[in-house]
Amino acid sequence: MMIRALAIVTALALPTAALAQDKTPPAAKTPPADKTTDKTNEKTTNAPTDKTPGKTDKSAKLSDGDVKIMAHLHHVNQMEIDMGKLAQKSGTAAIKSYAEALVNDHQSNDKELTAFAKAHKVAMIPADKPEGDADRQEAKEMTTQVAHLKTLKAAEFDKEFLNMMVAGHDKELAKIDVAIGGASDSDLQTLLKSTKPVLQRHSDQAHDLQKNSQASNEKPGDKLPSQR
Repeated sequence: MMIRALAIVTALALPTAALAQDKTPPAAKTPPADKTTDKTNEKTTNAPTDKTPGKTDKSAKLSDGDVKIMAHLHHVNQMEIDMGKLAQKSGTAAIKSYAEALVNDHQSNDKELTAFAKAHKVAMIPADKPEGDADRQEAKEMTTQVAHLKTLKAAEFDKEFLNMMVAGHDKELAKIDVAIGGASDSDLQTLLKSTKPVLQRHSDQAHDLQKNSQASNEKPGDKLPSQR
């Protein structure tokens, strides 16, 4: 009798225990990993960062027009440096002082130009090639003038040298205005704008030296043949 009573009590207790296990709060169960969320986070983490706004993309290729502008400016710098060094050897004291400034300014400008070229992935500035008959004729005349200049000394050298400096710098001032308007790269435009005042100063100094030289050659006692 006692055994039967225990069996009945045990049978009644089992469903109750089962119900108690099923009532475990949902919060206690560990949720499965959200694969979609993990992939999204992974994509976000590995996504490339945007470039800093406001910075010039120097890796961009320069236009053919900009490269030609660089080539011409480099050519001008090299020519002025060579002529300045020649003037330091063959000119008078006043011309040698002007020539020294000429060499220093154009060397400095060419360093800036070379640095600009490297920053814009141009390993070597190309040669300045004449584009038409007028440019070829101008280059030919310049070669002839420089060859003649090398044969002169002192006052004769000064006169020819200053004539070339006045004419050459005036031409380059006109060309650099066109180049500033035609350049597509903003950094190149800035470089050209900073170069223009240097060319203008060289031109003004050459004009002044030319006037002073002419004035010194005119002696107060000299008279024209018709006045004698």
